Amino acid sequence: MLETRIQELKQMLISEAGLVEKMVSLSVDGLYKNIPSLLENVLALEDQVNQTELEIDDKCITTIALYQPEARDLRLILMIYRINNDLERLADQAVNISESTAHLMDNPVVYELPELEQMKSNTLTMLKNSLDALVKEDVALSHQVCSEDNTVDNLNRQIYHHLVELIQANPILTSQYLHLLRIAKNLERIADLSTNIAENTIYLAIGKVVRHRSEDIPPISS
Repeated sequence: MLETRIQELKQMLISEAGLVEKMVSLSVDGLYKNIPSLLENVLALEDQVNQTELEIDDKCITTIALYQPEARDLRLILMIYRINNDLERLADQAVNISESTAHLMDNPVVYELPELEQMKSNTLTMLKNSLDALVKEDVALSHQVCSEDNTVDNLNRQIYHHLVELIQANPILTSQYLHLLRIAKNLERIADLSTNIAENTIYLAIGKVVRHRSEDIPPISS
């Protein structure tokens, strides 16, 4: 019975991850495509994510209370609980991006910042790989996601400095440039949360903590 409950939790988490990935992809694609109902679509998906998050939280708590799991089973439930929280936060970032995107749709200022499109591409790849790794409990792919976070951080710094130059040259467009800065910041946060998911997937799969570079912490016995 406990195994059935854990499998149910995993399937719910995978379903939630699919919704979140769709939200993020839609929100950033809207920056370069004309999608009039973008914000409405993202908000509708957020409602589904929020409902699923609450259901998973409740099932995790009741499963621990009812079955008092140990070792690997307890680790699985705790990691599902933690990743569930990260997915909800990812959904919030997607909403933030779509709000700024709604102000910039079909606006030529978007193309003054080519680094943002590269950052978007890298971040979406990180998110997709982190969710694929979660589904497969793929440790190697999870490590790859963690290693890519520095690339996104570097792009975010480049974007910040470029936007400072653009604002100085065109102060009348400051509000539009600040929306681009907000989008970049949210993309960076998505990369960070994708890294969190990858780190938790490693712990989920082999019981090894890699958060905060804790490579020397021994695995938990299963």
